Amino acid sequence: MRTLQPIVSPKNIAIIGASERFHQNAGRVMVNLQKSNYSGEIFLVNPNYESISGIPCYPSVLEIKDEIDLVCIIVPYLHTPKILKECVKKQVKSVVIISSGFSESGPDGVIREEELKEIIRGTNITVYGPNSPGFYHFIGSWGISFSPRFEPKNFRKGSVGLISHGGSIGRAVLDANEKGLGFSYWLSPGNEMDINMNDCFEFLIDDPSTETILLIIESISEEERFFRLLHQAYIKQKPVILLPIGHSEISRIAVKHHLGRNNDYAIPWDMVTHPGLLKAESIDEVVSISWMFDSFKKSRGERTVIFSWAGATSIYLADLCDKYGIPLHPLSAEIQQKIIEITGINKSFMNPLDLTTIVYDDLSKLTSCLEVLYESGEFDNIIVPFPFQVDYQNEILSGHIKKIMNESDCLFIPIFMSQGYQDELAIEILKETKKPYFFNESTAIKSLSAYVKYSACQKQKEDLNGKIIKSS
Repeated sequence: MRTLQPIVSPKNIAIIGASERFHQNAGRVMVNLQKSNYSGEIFLVNPNYESISGIPCYPSVLEIKDEIDLVCIIVPYLHTPKILKECVKKQVKSVVIISSGFSESGPDGVIREEELKEIIRGTNITVYGPNSPGFYHFIGSWGISFSPRFEPKNFRKGSVGLISHGGSIGRAVLDANEKGLGFSYWLSPGNEMDINMNDCFEFLIDDPSTETILLIIESISEEERFFRLLHQAYIKQKPVILLPIGHSEISRIAVKHHLGRNNDYAIPWDMVTHPGLLKAESIDEVVSISWMFDSFKKSRGERTVIFSWAGATSIYLADLCDKYGIPLHPLSAEIQQKIIEITGINKSFMNPLDLTTIVYDDLSKLTSCLEVLYESGEFDNIIVPFPFQVDYQNEILSGHIKKIMNESDCLFIPIFMSQGYQDELAIEILKETKKPYFFNESTAIKSLSAYVKYSACQKQKEDLNGKIIKSS
């Protein structure tokens, strides 16, 4: 394995190609690193400057007297081989190549990338890239990035590690950080000339701060190793959430242009099953499933109830629960009697629960019925749809859910289903919890199912191991 440790924990960093044109990629790498919580020394290398923003600029990495842990190269591809040779001569430990123009750009680029491989062959240097957007170290609040929206001071640290083939789709997922999803690392190794996706995967499996791993990948170069690592992650109780891309005929061709890699024999993921692999079909699902694990860790169980005041909505969600394998256990006679007493409606209540619109007249009945459900201890998960906006009902219910979340480990699935109101106060109230909330009902139910089933599978494994130990 090519280790990422020297890359993510360097004592110093040299940026080769640093520029005072801060609106361009080369200039932004330096600015973004300065914004970071990175405490090591920063060296700048560019023969066209004596200094940039008061930081001395060296004409070559060879002119720096200190030993260098990490070099970031962001120069035109024609200069990259010469600079990489200097890094080898300097005995730099690791290199991040952001520069593009290699195997992703066609036959000439393939030749250029092979030249880079020859330069590092037989050395101890580790190369991440080329054609890489960098990486984010959320735990350390720093990163190598040319993004104009890189704000490490706003990083929300968490337990989710993301590996993506491509910067744009990776950042689309990372934007969920603003909603409350916490990350440990984002890794995107570009063309994988040296460090590859499996190296990143293994790093996250071994990383103590990472508990859930997200993969948005176009291809795998070492399939056997990947599946060994997948099982290793399962043994360590780290769910792996996968969004495979590049499997259609036209997109397999596009992979060649993106990463310079032949993907003609992509893994048929529809046929792959493993208890540790949770397959997603959208970015929305990737974020939602990982947010469940980041927020709630292990599931209490599968006992689920739908809490609604709208009949058709509750029936629709019951269909989705059935589709995704979430059992809806009946309400006990005791719960039914308490709801009858609160609402004044003498009927047989069931799961899915439909309180009817009588609660509009007295919203305390709505919140009191919700308390009955979670205080009963009969349910682990409560699905709460918000089908539309009704005066202050949604705000009152959101506020009550927020209060219960702070007092109970019961898992709530709030779903805002209105196709018009997506900026109401009820949403802002639940945002404060930093816990998952949803705008797509299918994503919500499917995510709950994946979360519950993975946890149940891990519990079965633990119980079996316990029996084996006891019998031996």
